Amino acid sequence: MINKIAVCRKLEALVNYYQELQQLASGLSLQDYNEHLIIKRAIEREIQLIVECATDINNMILRRLDKGPAKDYFNSFIELAENDVIPMDFALKIAPSTGLRNILVHEYQKIDDVTVYYSIRNMLTCYREYTKLIANYLECS
Repeated sequence: MINKIAVCRKLEALVNYYQELQQLASGLSLQDYNEHLIIKRAIEREIQLIVECATDINNMILRRLDKGPAKDYFNSFIELAENDVIPMDFALKIAPSTGLRNILVHEYQKIDDVTVYYSIRNMLTCYREYTKLIANYLECS
């Protein structure tokens, strides 16, 4: 059985990654993003860490419910919704972030800097909501 405290700690780590991404992206223009390789790579890494941390949390919760782990990252969000942890409309909104993570990690295709840049706002919006939903579900303080 997965310990609730361990899941809440993992959520704290996700919040830290989220804050780092938020700080890196603050006031960042597309031109700045394209011109500063270190910032670009840091943002890519933060996106990867956020998605991986969230999917770890998802699978920890699914195991607590004796339902997991999910067959893949995308479905970990769907299965949370199917188990009434998060709303399904939200699961369908956040789950595609796993595809971006896969592109960044595995370079299945050339990384499109414009796509990554414009995904930052959506990542911040979705994962802000995710952390609230999971904290409320687990009653993390």
